[in-house]
Amino acid sequence: QSNEGAAGMGRHISRERAEAAAAAAPGVAGDGEKDVLPHCNLQVYTYTCDVGKRENVYLTAERVRKEVGEVSVLVNNAGVVSGHHLLECPDELIERTMMVNCHAHFWVT
Repeated sequence: QSNEGAAGMGRHISRERAEAAAAAAPGVAGDGEKDVLPHCNLQVYTYTCDVGKRENVYLTAERVRKEVGEVSVLVNNAGVVSGHHLLECPDELIERTMMVNCHAHFWVT
């Protein structure tokens, strides 16, 4: 439910892509944060979005279009790990897991 576990994964992926001379604009991290990676003139924008809620994805996508323009690469590293056996999970956790780990991939595309 938060992006605390990401540990800068989007930034790391962007740096790796920059070193390979590719452009990227990751989509999950600090809200509205812009950074220019010094060694490659790559602009990286990060946004916080609960991708398990379709409405949040659409609102964030509209904000990104207004502030950044078209995005050529989106790093979506969101995921839910329950830590429970499937048959021991409460319904709410199963639904949340499916929304984030499955449905969200369609919404952010």
